Amino acid sequence: MTADVHRPISKPTAVPGSASVRDLVELRHLQATLLAGEAGLDRRVSWAHVCDAFDPWNWLEPGDLVLTCGYIVPKDPSAQVQFVESMVAAGLSGIVIGEDDRCPHLSDEMLTAADRVGFPVIHGAHAVGFAQYVRFVAAANARGEDQSFTQIARVNGEVMASLRETLVGTEFVERLSRVVNCRLHVVDPEMWEPLIRGGEAPDRAWKAAYDAEVQRSSGRAPFVMNLAVGDKTALTMPIVSERSACLIAFPEGDSRPRLAVLQQVAAACALEIGRVDAAVERSRRAGAGLLNDTLNARLEPAVLTALFRERRLQGDLRALAIDGRPAAIERLARRWLIRGIPFLLGEIGQVAVAVVRSVDVPQVDLVERTTLERWRAGLSDAFAGPGNLGDAVRQARWALETVSPNDSALALYGDSSPSFLPRTLAESKLAADRVLGPLIEYDREQGTDLIKTLQAYLECDRSPTRASELLFIHTQTVNYRITRIQELTGRSMRSTGDVSELWFALRALALAQTT
Repeated sequence: MTADVHRPISKPTAVPGSASVRDLVELRHLQATLLAGEAGLDRRVSWAHVCDAFDPWNWLEPGDLVLTCGYIVPKDPSAQVQFVESMVAAGLSGIVIGEDDRCPHLSDEMLTAADRVGFPVIHGAHAVGFAQYVRFVAAANARGEDQSFTQIARVNGEVMASLRETLVGTEFVERLSRVVNCRLHVVDPEMWEPLIRGGEAPDRAWKAAYDAEVQRSSGRAPFVMNLAVGDKTALTMPIVSERSACLIAFPEGDSRPRLAVLQQVAAACALEIGRVDAAVERSRRAGAGLLNDTLNARLEPAVLTALFRERRLQGDLRALAIDGRPAAIERLARRWLIRGIPFLLGEIGQVAVAVVRSVDVPQVDLVERTTLERWRAGLSDAFAGPGNLGDAVRQARWALETVSPNDSALALYGDSSPSFLPRTLAESKLAADRVLGPLIEYDREQGTDLIKTLQAYLECDRSPTRASELLFIHTQTVNYRITRIQELTGRSMRSTGDVSELWFALRALALAQTT
């Protein structure tokens, strides 16, 4: 580096710059570390100079930031104190000292003096050139009093930092909150749930205010909305992502964030939502694989136990079978991931099957979720260990089958369940054989489809015409088969009790035949 070659100058009154020392320290890509002088972080920076002069106060103007490799710093601690005091007296805004072998040790006396007078002493990263400081200060000051450039640069810096570091979602959003001096929330406006790990949604009074404002805007959320609940206000802005998402900002002070800055924050939050989406997909795939391996006994018991323990699936577990929309199942997986709840989630046929700890997912939460998502679900008894998972899944699926296809409810397979429900695979086979055994044997020996016909007939509310259309056979053929079914089983289609028994026997047969 070369020394500035101008002569000593008189020092006019400092011209306030748009950037502050704090902005430079908080810009993640600069990787600047404050060593001392925190009280002076709000000093404005008029310009940033690379200076090799041993007396920078005689060469620079008030408001200037000194950039140096450090060899201009005296070695003696008392001289270092005078060095700091002279720069303060000259109105300089601070000093950035880069990594260089020629830089002497910065004494405790020097750093204490910097704290005392509020003069920022900053350690500059070796990988970041001083030109980055100069460019930022020049660009920020070119925009005058508008702080948007500085804030947008800080937002971009936080995004870059989050890509390098392992951050919890809330930590990332908290950093952005400090940039815009707002309390930020990232939520699904439909379900009013957080979309980032560790996040929370504002009180549901804000949901009502949000919905009312959307209604006033022809049913679509505009670029920005102003909400008010009581004497509190908030700004909301849509987040462009693959799912419904919005940013809610509660200003901490009297000033409100610029919309351009808030839009940049929303774009940054979209990246965080994408990262959560990827984590949900990874967790679902891994969980589905383990669930499938467990149900099909592909792994040794000791290995399964270790894998369940690794996923924190210990203690009382429960299986949950859900007949719902894929989007609703995905929201459930995201909710559990965001809350740090361990789970397995896979599919058996058209039914989603999950395994969770009883303590993490109380029954009341599942009932509430069922109401919100309007799905059908079945919940097993509590069980322990992967060895009992097969029976628990069958219990959950059996409980699901007790819910009418037109209803939305959570059915429990516990002490409150009807006594005729089978509890294990063996019981399912016994229940099916007891009622449907003659039909199963007849189909096997004669090559007929009495079981299939019975299934269709009952699903079509005992309508021979609709059943014939479903099976692509003549109505008379359906009537003949139903007569034969009644003869073989000893059950009448005119008896509600007999029909119910046949229906539940079919469900037991389906469970016995499906892993």
